[in-house]
Amino acid sequence: MTMNMREETKRRLERALMIQRLKWVGMGLAVCLVMAGVFTWISADSSVTNTRVGATVTSVRPLPTKNTQAGLLVDVTLDDGRIVEVLVNQITDPHPGQKVEVTEHRHATGRKTYSWK
Repeated sequence: MTMNMREETKRRLERALMIQRLKWVGMGLAVCLVMAGVFTWISADSSVTNTRVGATVTSVRPLPTKNTQAGLLVDVTLDDGRIVEVLVNQITDPHPGQKVEVTEHRHATGRKTYSWK
């Protein structure tokens, strides 16, 4: 059975249109998956476990900003030997050798941050 030229052209056009639609649907699904991944990552990073950790101040220096009232950058050695940086208000007036407690924030993504509380 031979196919009419119009029928063959119509079939090719419909196929090309279907492929084009599938490409758009695929791109839309990819964008939705990326957005869902970003939102999942953000919500996981906002889930935090706080732990108080003993530490010793090793050095104190001003923040590298033009605003001198912004605070201090303090290097502390935790009791387990790790050295971390903590941002501190100038009111606290830390001194090298001073024993302090810092809060270790463990995020669900594995990121660790420290604060002076």
